[in-house]
Amino acid sequence: MKKIVGVCAVIGLLFAFSTTAMAKGNKADNVQFGTLTCQDFLEGVAQSDEASVGLILMWLDGYLSGVSGDTELKWDGFESFSTALAETCAKSPKKKVLDVARSVGLE
Repeated sequence: MKKIVGVCAVIGLLFAFSTTAMAKGNKADNVQFGTLTCQDFLEGVAQSDEASVGLILMWLDGYLSGVSGDTELKWDGFESFSTALAETCAKSPKKKVLDVARSVGLE
């Protein structure tokens, strides 16, 4: 039952994020995480709305879950991951955001 509630919550969040973008009439740009630097990532975050940032962070968490095989979404861990990602990226703007996400997310 907990899994069903969790899946429904995630689907609800994704739906909310996508409808927010549609309501604004914005066409989201594709993101190439393999080449995205921390500097570009932080600049994008600064210019984006909260829903868009949340969607990107959810994608990164999902990517790392696929890499590690960890299929549990831990909300407390998600917040600390987001904070560690932002802090580490600020200290190393030339690094690739995906490399930083791996280092802080798989610790």
